[in-house]
Amino acid sequence: MHGGARLVALIAVAATGFGVVAPARADDGIDRDDGEVFVPPLAIPKGRTYSERIADQLTVLGDTIDGHVGPLTLDTVKFRVDGRARRANLRLAGETRYLSLHVRGDVHFRRGAAEVDAAIDLVVGGHALRLELPDFEVLPRSYLGERYVEVRVPLVRGSF
Repeated sequence: MHGGARLVALIAVAATGFGVVAPARADDGIDRDDGEVFVPPLAIPKGRTYSERIADQLTVLGDTIDGHVGPLTLDTVKFRVDGRARRANLRLAGETRYLSLHVRGDVHFRRGAAEVDAAIDLVVGGHALRLELPDFEVLPRSYLGERYVEVRVPLVRGSF
């Protein structure tokens, strides 16, 4: 190939991403008449996507919050976030000699809403009561510039 044709061939091959035509070297062990060999393209290493990095940072943020809030509340509050699964767990617990209260809430974030599954365990004088709250959704809303939270509690559930 002539110099101009070689440049056009290099640009065409590089633009398509299939490989590169390079001059042959004496030590490569390939004997060609035209003096050129095909060099395959370099593999680009794949890393985590941007959304995976955000999810991992949310998990770290949840662990950091729990690391600070836990000791401040004498471990009565436990907070755990799983960014990749879009879930958060919140536990509140308090016990005395005659009274014990445990509140557990599992939150799953999807479609712009937080789906909450919560339960309350209460023990008074040795008598236990478990209250399973219905699953409900919490959505952020605004009306005329005022922000509020909409809580959706299903009254009737089933398929028709």
